[in-house]
Amino acid sequence: MMNENLAGRCGHYCGACSIYRACEDGGELLKVMEASCPSDRSLYCRGCQAVDKNCWPYNHCRRRECLDAKGFDFCYECDEFEEGGCEEWKRLAEDHAKIGMDLRENLLFIKSEGIEKWLEIQDKKWRCPSCGKPISEEEKCYQCGGQLRQGSH
Repeated sequence: MMNENLAGRCGHYCGACSIYRACEDGGELLKVMEASCPSDRSLYCRGCQAVDKNCWPYNHCRRRECLDAKGFDFCYECDEFEEGGCEEWKRLAEDHAKIGMDLRENLLFIKSEGIEKWLEIQDKKWRCPSCGKPISEEEKCYQCGGQLRQGSH
């Protein structure tokens, strides 16, 4: 059974999140992410479905705040999604498109096929072609050092 906590409410695959991967895998990526963590927070994440007040991203996710206020689990439940999404979600979707993650497609798949099937596909997609270990949205695999993409996102 896949970890349903990795199904981001906005369509993001948390298994490829740099913060989540750093917490799970440790090593060099953990050091990189700890350096960017606000001094009043601890680097801690178990995935967007398990977010709590101890999680570093908790206090800066506007989509989570919006969904909680509306009583929704995912952005696709909102009327604005059908109309193209809210401005906050659109900005996020544009940024994720640069790393090969289509948030709209992801949400529509989750809605029609379910979380479990989507997570299986994402788990296979977000693996290093060199070593086969899970990767983040970074340009390199922090497990083997292999280059994943050119340029920055």
